[in-house]
Amino acid sequence: MLPSLRLRCCSLVALLPAARALSFTPLDPALAMAAPSSALHLYTAALQDSPLATKVATAATLAILGDALAQRRDGRPYNLPRAASFVLFDAAYRGGFQHLAFPLIIDLCRGDALRSLLSLEPSLAAAVECTAFNQLLVVPIVYYPLFFSITGAVQGLTLRESFQRAQRSFVELTLRNWWFWIPAQFIQFAFVSIEWQVPYTCAMGLVWNVILSAAAGSARDALPIGKAAPIAAPPVGKGGSRHALGACKDKVR
Repeated sequence: MLPSLRLRCCSLVALLPAARALSFTPLDPALAMAAPSSALHLYTAALQDSPLATKVATAATLAILGDALAQRRDGRPYNLPRAASFVLFDAAYRGGFQHLAFPLIIDLCRGDALRSLLSLEPSLAAAVECTAFNQLLVVPIVYYPLFFSITGAVQGLTLRESFQRAQRSFVELTLRNWWFWIPAQFIQFAFVSIEWQVPYTCAMGLVWNVILSAAAGSARDALPIGKAAPIAAPPVGKGGSRHALGACKDKVR
């Protein structure tokens, strides 16, 4: 009994210096100030060494966080398929597609067409053209079809059900998209360097995913119950986006 107790006491005493070091390390002001700088340095290095993989990982990570915030606000049990659909979509579109698309958009939209009509600074005209091209062409043609097909498929919807969901949600989500992303992407194209544009949109996408997830999060919530149910868009009142776009409440994006 005594030898065992003595052994335990000796072990605890031996661990005290390490425990003390660990307990005081986070309180060191120099280390606390250096941590964000070190993390930024590591992220910048990863962005330079493996830009595509880093952007995909960033998009997926922030998609998880954004949808988790939206689901927590809903007050329902955590919906894993819904979260998976956001991760897959953001990794594919925001992390992968935009990594390839943004340099092409910037190269194509130099502001020449707009400057022929208005007297604008070249950088301002280019930013306006890039924003308009992305929001008026890329988003309707690529973003929404990819969004509704991926999130619908992951959540178990048929192609027809995904199309019905898109019909019900398209106008509302487009207005929300313009309200949020037109100013956000103008800032992106006007002021953010090309290598940081995808991480910037991923960070802004954290906020957008909360809006989008709450507005069209559960794919089955956006569908009528039963084959005979009418596909009528419900009103969006002062209650916000939680019950927007056809929330049916009976089943859980």
